[in-house]
Amino acid sequence: MDKIDTYLEARERGLQWLLRQINADGSVGSVEEGISYYRVPWSLAVCGHTREAAALLGWIRRNMFTAQGDFAGRFPRHKPYHVYPNAALVYGAHILRQFDISYRGIRFLIEKLQDPENGGFFKDLEHTDREGEEEAYTTSQAGLACLITGHLAEAEKVGAFLEMLWRAQPDPQNRLYHVFSPGRGLITDLEGKDAVGAYVLEKQAEQQWYFVPGIAAAVLARLYMATGKEEYLKLAQNYQAFAMECTEKQFEVPQVGKTGWGAALLYQVTKESQYRDWTIRVGDYFVHSQREDGHWENIEPYTELRYNLEATSEFVVHLDTIIGVLST
Repeated sequence: MDKIDTYLEARERGLQWLLRQINADGSVGSVEEGISYYRVPWSLAVCGHTREAAALLGWIRRNMFTAQGDFAGRFPRHKPYHVYPNAALVYGAHILRQFDISYRGIRFLIEKLQDPENGGFFKDLEHTDREGEEEAYTTSQAGLACLITGHLAEAEKVGAFLEMLWRAQPDPQNRLYHVFSPGRGLITDLEGKDAVGAYVLEKQAEQQWYFVPGIAAAVLARLYMATGKEEYLKLAQNYQAFAMECTEKQFEVPQVGKTGWGAALLYQVTKESQYRDWTIRVGDYFVHSQREDGHWENIEPYTELRYNLEATSEFVVHLDTIIGVLST
């Protein structure tokens, strides 16, 4: 069995696990525990299960979608970041041609949460002033949603935000600070912060947010595909290089996943072997870390069903991208 066949099998096993989590009303998992199903429409769509994906979006439309375009209805969100799950739902809805959700949803994000000055997206609705925080990875997901819905100008603002972050790094050889505040600039003073990993990625430290440069590389590679602008390609390569220079221990945790996303898209546009090799390493990680019943888990203590839904639906998407890139 070659690599692609192995990845196809892993994707199918993950898909079948997701399908077993679907409830009779079209919802997925325990909706009382939060919005952990945010990537499921995207996952089901790329695997051809449009019926089940549309049923979930129908449930979301009836229970969780507001007239303003937010996903905040009858059931709790329990997700500290507002942009990230919303943007993933917009992306999936657009693939499925559910344009009432995707266009209204992206307009809500752009109008309510994109910083008009620097292009970043505030991570939550409660803090959109000069003291609010804009993160690289949540902004990158929003940028992907902007791209797929045709909001190219707003997506390019995301590219500009990621460029600004990169240029502002005080020590890019060792660490990546990835949170910006309009009033404070790049946040490098971490005194009193609850989670250092949520603000800086240390190259040689374990259990870091390795996914931050991975998703940044992914959206920048997509921007390059959309515009042909070399600056996006170069910046994507810079972020991906940072990810690939991080500790080998990253292949022991699921946070490595998005680095395979960035590498796969860079291999697609450059055909450089370093990106193909990294893509395969991450693909092999997905295969080896998959549980017997087909699901994937996050690190302890994030191993409840809601977290398994997040990890599994995401890794199905990444495997689908890897399969497509390696097949061309």
